[in-house]
Amino acid sequence: MKTEHFYADLTATKEFSEIADLSHYVPLPDDWSVVVSDVKNSTVAINKGEYKAVNITGVSVITSILNVLKPLSIPYIFGGDGCSLCVPDNVLPAVRNALIATKSMAQMQFNLQLRIGIVPISAIRKVGYEVLVGKHQVSKTYTQAAFAGTGLEYAENLIKDDNNETEYRIESNDNIEADYTGLECRWDNVPSQHGETISLIVKVNADNQEQEYKIYSEVIYKISKIYGDESSSRPVHPDAMKTTLKGELLKYEARTRTHGKNIIQIFLYNLKIRVQVLFGRICMEYKIKTGNINWGQYKTVAVNNADYRKFDGILREVLSGNETQRHELERYLEERHQKGECVYGIHVSDSALITCMINNRTDSHFHFIDGADGGYAMAATMIKQQLKE
Repeated sequence: MKTEHFYADLTATKEFSEIADLSHYVPLPDDWSVVVSDVKNSTVAINKGEYKAVNITGVSVITSILNVLKPLSIPYIFGGDGCSLCVPDNVLPAVRNALIATKSMAQMQFNLQLRIGIVPISAIRKVGYEVLVGKHQVSKTYTQAAFAGTGLEYAENLIKDDNNETEYRIESNDNIEADYTGLECRWDNVPSQHGETISLIVKVNADNQEQEYKIYSEVIYKISKIYGDESSSRPVHPDAMKTTLKGELLKYEARTRTHGKNIIQIFLYNLKIRVQVLFGRICMEYKIKTGNINWGQYKTVAVNNADYRKFDGILREVLSGNETQRHELERYLEERHQKGECVYGIHVSDSALITCMINNRTDSHFHFIDGADGGYAMAATMIKQQLKE
């Protein structure tokens, strides 16, 4: 039985709260593998102000793999300083090349060391872990993967732990090129509409799976009660979205997309970005329609297609709110932490960072959201500290 299209055939949940319901998940097929990437020492790079480089490296892995597998639909999740994807084993050679190429690109363009690896689901199940896959309908044109079980975390730890020798980590430095078509980073940071943008990570501890997902359901409900509905808590909103012409911000896309190109190609690409940004600004300002693209609605579609909350066995959200709301959330999570029910991390900034993946500009453009100044990666350092205590 062919399982290539198992993810495309999954029924998507309509409400984000349903991701805490295990009945919406199915096991990853036996002939699939988990792909992991992670920026080593990401907090060091972030502290040097290179959080955009860290973000775009993670999205570059996703883009390069999706491009090489088109039109195959696969589940993936972006974590700020890395990502995880699941792919059928028959495409592993192409996926491996995309990983190796992006590892080389990150080193040469941003001086970042990217850990990469591929772990077969059989190896994960052999040691007693499981990867369950679900799907959430974010908008009419955007469905987002969700994961349950501890298998994804196990695979990530295998690849990220430098003290662990594993056959699944890929160390190759071969000079291979990847296709980053569609990868863009042209928005300025989006200021919070309420004063703060928080990057939140919550990892539940429980004696059994039923209790674990009951707690996740309660946490998701509490967050919605504190921060309000989507229109209020979304970290990006059309009125505050502005494209940028700053070379300091556009360089991340340009360096990624022109990796391996000659000086003339690099110049022309940098020129093309600026022309496209100016054209887009005019079209969005005057609500112009070109072909199938309604530029007056472009920002609204972008907001609807943003991945600001997700679940991969760990809850991750980027939210816009105020200090009072954050303190209420911190008190709630700290109470549960003191009971041993969860660990959590919260990073506070004043804006959100957008990295984009454009299939077409009509409605198939998707937007990876993180908090500015490190977001998820910095929130994860708080969790690591709690785990040490």
